[in-house]
Amino acid sequence: MKTLKTTLLTLLLALITLAAKAQMEDPVHFNVTQKQLSPTEIEVIFTGRIDAGWHVYSTALPANGPISATLTTEKAEGAKAEGKLAVRGKEINRYDPMFNMNLRFFENSVTFVQKYRLTAKTYHIKGYLEYGACDDQNCLPPTQVEFSFNGNGPSDAPAAAPEDTKTTADTALAAAPPVNDSIAADSALTVGGGDLWRPAITD
Repeated sequence: MKTLKTTLLTLLLALITLAAKAQMEDPVHFNVTQKQLSPTEIEVIFTGRIDAGWHVYSTALPANGPISATLTTEKAEGAKAEGKLAVRGKEINRYDPMFNMNLRFFENSVTFVQKYRLTAKTYHIKGYLEYGACDDQNCLPPTQVEFSFNGNGPSDAPAAAPEDTKTTADTALAAAPPVNDSIAADSALTVGGGDLWRPAITD
């Protein structure tokens, strides 16, 4: 009898631990890959799976709303970001009572894509995607998903020159003025609410 009670207690503790772990897991899960389009072009692809009840916000959202999806390139040796951050998936445009405005977002899945033009024999690109996610009641702080890729460019191109860049791309930032650099957080951080999560910096 004592052995049976011990076994049942162990199973109960295991179930509680598994339930707590499930609650701690992020509601959005991204996989990052690169795709060679041609000898001079590649894409960095962020494929996201979104848990039921949650949604990820799109690019170029209105001011005073939740955080827009953006891509920041921290390093680009032998490569240059080309065009704006593209979005693939079923985009929903709906009034959001939490922010009192119409917002564009994705449920179930979303894909963000940034294209790079290769300018040297070899390349190294590094940066992060930042996005926001909410359910019907809560928003989590912004999440940063890091990437770092290298490879070969055109064989007749010059050698790559060391270059540190930090540019942010989305559908609204192409014509925007430069902004101050910020330090990238680890990709294991969390998902995003609005501008209220951004730190205030005073001179």
